[in-house]
Amino acid sequence: MADATSASGRLTSWSRHAPLVAFLAAVIAYYVFLVSAGHMTRWHAWSAFVDSQAEGLRQGHLYLREAPSRALQELANPYDPTNMRYWRWDHTYYRGHLYLYWGMVPAMLLAGFKALFRVRNVVTDDVLVFLFAVGRLIVGTLLLRALAARVEPRPPRWAVALAMLVFALANPIPYTLNRGAVYEVAIVAGAFFMLAGLACALRAMSALDARPAVRWLLAASVAFGLAGGTRISLLPVVVVLTVVAGLVRWRIDGGGRAPLVRALAAAGAPAAALVLGHLTLNYLRFGEWTEFGARYQMGWVMKASPRFLPPDIWAYFLCPPTLTCKFPFLFANWKTVRALAPAWYPWPDDHISHEPSIGLLPVVWFAWLAIAYVPVAIARRWRDAATTPRAGTPADVWRRRWIWAAPLIYTLGAVAPIVLLSSMTMRYELDFSSGLLVVAALAGWRLLALPVSRAGRRAIAAVYVAVSAVTVVAGLLLGFGGYFDHFGRHNHALSRIVEKALSVCPTPPQR
Repeated sequence: MADATSASGRLTSWSRHAPLVAFLAAVIAYYVFLVSAGHMTRWHAWSAFVDSQAEGLRQGHLYLREAPSRALQELANPYDPTNMRYWRWDHTYYRGHLYLYWGMVPAMLLAGFKALFRVRNVVTDDVLVFLFAVGRLIVGTLLLRALAARVEPRPPRWAVALAMLVFALANPIPYTLNRGAVYEVAIVAGAFFMLAGLACALRAMSALDARPAVRWLLAASVAFGLAGGTRISLLPVVVVLTVVAGLVRWRIDGGGRAPLVRALAAAGAPAAALVLGHLTLNYLRFGEWTEFGARYQMGWVMKASPRFLPPDIWAYFLCPPTLTCKFPFLFANWKTVRALAPAWYPWPDDHISHEPSIGLLPVVWFAWLAIAYVPVAIARRWRDAATTPRAGTPADVWRRRWIWAAPLIYTLGAVAPIVLLSSMTMRYELDFSSGLLVVAALAGWRLLALPVSRAGRRAIAAVYVAVSAVTVVAGLLLGFGGYFDHFGRHNHALSRIVEKALSVCPTPPQR
C-alpha cells in the first residue's frame, strides 16, 4: 500500500512538472538548431578564446598559451593602429604575453571542469554560449514562475506561460546564438549569473526565518559576484543589488543592529570576495588593481561619455529593422543603424556605429507593457497613499517592494554603462534585456488584473497575447540571421529551401 501511494505521488509530481520539462526541452532543441545552423550534430566554431585562457590557467600562468608573434613583440608601439596588421584582434597584449580583457570567471570555470573530468579536447566558445544560454533559460523561467506565485493578484497560468515563451525567444537571444564567439560568452554568462542571483535573492526575501534567508543571500551573493567577474560592466549593479538585498532582508527581519550586520554580511561578503579576487588577478596581470586589460587591447578603443547617449538609445531601443519581402523579412544589416536614424538626430562623429543593431521596442513589443504600466503605477500610488492603508505586515510590504525593485535595479544598472559607450552592437542588449523582460512580465500581469468589466479584461488580455505573439515571431525570424548570415554560410541548402518557400517577393514578369 505504501509503495502504491509512493508511486502515485511520483506520478502526480511528474505530471505536474511535465509541461515545464517539455517546454524547456523544446526551447533547448531550438537553441541547438540555431547554434548548429540546422545541422543539429555539427556546430561551427567561431572562436576558442576562453579555452585558450583556461589552458593558460591549467599551465600555471595568467596569460594565454599562444605566444605573440615576434614581429608584434619587436614593435616600438604595438598599440598604434598603423600596426594593425600585426595584431591579434581583440586580444590584450602586455609585456610579451597575450591576455583576454573579458572577465576571468568563464575561463576559470572551464579550467576547473577540464581538470576535474580530464577533458583534453578544445571547448570552443559556441559551446559555452549555448550552455550559458540554456542556464539563462532555466533560471529565468524558474524566476518568472516564482514571481508569479508571489505577486498579488496571482496572474493566470496562460499569461505566465506566454511570459516564459517570450523570455525564451525574444530578440536578441536567438540572433546572438547564431554567432557564439568570446564576445557572446561574457554577455550571456553575465545574464545567467545575474538571473541566478535574482532567483536566489527572491528565495531569501520569501524565507520566514533568518537562517534559510542567510543561506539564500549567500547563494545570491556568489551568483552576483560571478556575474561581476564575467561581465565587467555589471560590477556597478552587482554592488547596488547586494547592498539593497541586505537592507531589504534587514527590514523584513524587523531592524536592529545584529540583523543588519548579518544581512549585509551574507548579501555582500561572497560577492566582495569574488570581486576582490578578480582585482587581484588584474594586479598580477597588469600591475594595476582596476586594469582589466582594455588599455592594452588590440582593437577599437571604446570611450565612455554622456554625449554617446543619443546614438546608443537609438541603437538599443528605437532603431527599426530593415524590412524586405525575402525570408526572414526582418534584417539587422551592417552600417545601417546611423542611416536609419532621422536626419535631425544628434550623432557624435566619433561614435562607431557600423555593427548591426535593432532597437528592442520595434521588435520586442512585450517590453511596451512595462512602459504602459508606468502611468498606471503612478496613479495607483497616489490613490493608495491618500485612501488605502498598505495590506499585510511591514515584512510583507518589503517583500513586495523587492519583487519590483530587484529586476528594475538589474535593468537600469546593466543598461547604464552600455548607453555611454562610443560603440554599439546588438549583442549588448542582452546585458539588460533579461531584466527588462521580467519587469514587463510583472507589469503585464498587473495590467491584466486592472479592468473590472469582462470586456475590459478581454481587451487587455488580447493586447497581452498580441504583444507576446509579435515578440516571439520577431525573435524567431531574426534567429535566422545573426551577425554573419549563419544559416546562409553554414547550411546554404536549408537556407535556400526555406527562403524560396517562405519569401513573398513578387515574381518578376516573364519576357
